[in-house]
Amino acid sequence: MIAPTQLAVPTHTLCFLTSGERVLMLYRRKAPNRGLWNGVGGRIEAGETPYAACLREVNEETGLQLTDARFSGLLSWCAPATKGALALYTAPSPSEDVHSCDEGELRWQPRQWMFSSSSVVANIHIFGPDVLNGAPACVYHFNYGSRDQIKSYERQPLPTSIQVAEYSANI
Repeated sequence: MIAPTQLAVPTHTLCFLTSGERVLMLYRRKAPNRGLWNGVGGRIEAGETPYAACLREVNEETGLQLTDARFSGLLSWCAPATKGALALYTAPSPSEDVHSCDEGELRWQPRQWMFSSSSVVANIHIFGPDVLNGAPACVYHFNYGSRDQIKSYERQPLPTSIQVAEYSANI
């Protein structure tokens, strides 16, 4: 079990945009997760809230202007060479028309495909159904071994020290 004091502060965001039963996915050309499908997102800039970073990154990578995004939890990880955390978001897409992205190829994929394809970042198979089905925000923690294999994972309620308002538009 992860103690609240061990929970890493998120440095990145990851957002899953939906349109009906489809999810906008990014086939990454760059590390991390090069050659795999993932949501859109990126680094939280200095002085920026995770929420603001999510809206900015979605716009930069897709051209879409979101007016709101739902905070869906925190994802943290520990691997032999790295550890970290990111803030998870979901949002209905205002359009399916997206521009090209230098991070990789954007494509609308069926929700079920996202949960099962070996071409998708593996941890999405675990947290994705909760996040896309509107489960309460929680912490998803993954421990990785060599070759980025998931050794173990935990799903825990958000610690009381985490204020959801810090991750939403209500700031």
